Amino acid sequence: MKKIRVTVPEDIYRLIKNDIEDFGINNNKLCNFILDKYKYKRENEDLLKSQGKSLRKIIQFDLNLKNKEIYYNILRINKVAVEAEFFRELFKYYCSNFKYKRELFVFSDLVQKIILAIENKNKIKIKYKKKIKIIEPYFIKRDEQGEENYLFCYCCTSKEYKNYKLKNIDFISELSEKVLRRDKKYIDSIRKNFDPFLSHGKIVKIKLTKEGESLLKTYTVHRPKLLSKNNDIFEFEASTEKAFLYFRQFLSEVIILEPLELREKIKNYLINTLKNYID
Repeated sequence: MKKIRVTVPEDIYRLIKNDIEDFGINNNKLCNFILDKYKYKRENEDLLKSQGKSLRKIIQFDLNLKNKEIYYNILRINKVAVEAEFFRELFKYYCSNFKYKRELFVFSDLVQKIILAIENKNKIKIKYKKKIKIIEPYFIKRDEQGEENYLFCYCCTSKEYKNYKLKNIDFISELSEKVLRRDKKYIDSIRKNFDPFLSHGKIVKIKLTKEGESLLKTYTVHRPKLLSKNNDIFEFEASTEKAFLYFRQFLSEVIILEPLELREKIKNYLINTLKNYID
């Protein structure tokens, strides 16, 4: 078994370890995948410099069978004099990409299968969070406010439009059953103004304190689109899920007025939170 041991800058080490955890893969798989995909890209060699980073960490992994068989050919073709330096450059190149691009890279086999099904206009069978689903795939998009990729689709199982996180999808098979004609106008509007929470056309009405208004400027991640303001009453375009994730951090600086479903959800969340502080 060929064991690779590479010393890398601490930020590179931390980013790779975070990807391993976030993408749900192991160290060997990611490191071998990076080698497999970047092994003959000589233009990567001097792409990034360490810029005087002093803190270092060690990445260690075992070559898989596929890479082990061609390993010395890789070194020869790339004219590698120092193995550790070769791997350092591969890891630097991988980490130079935005996270959403790294995710597309790691899950490239899955992406290709989904895109092929979209081109063929076929339904696919997937497993999502341990549940089997039949879906009609439309497109893969990233969250502009975040770093994750989503598959927008119609779920035939739950009979509703859904966004599924790419990293949580297990592809089972492409089916011969064709995608049905659905609401093209709605699908195009989601593609044009993508929101992973599918907030289009959903209204949330709230009341904010002065401090709450200030928090709107501070909390920018997943901030809903402001539709109107009348004194301290605000209307946003947001699904219940998106509004809950965003406004629950406002605590006493916000009062949810509509919809009632969201109002109850926030109320129960705060009650349960308060219980943790009552002896």
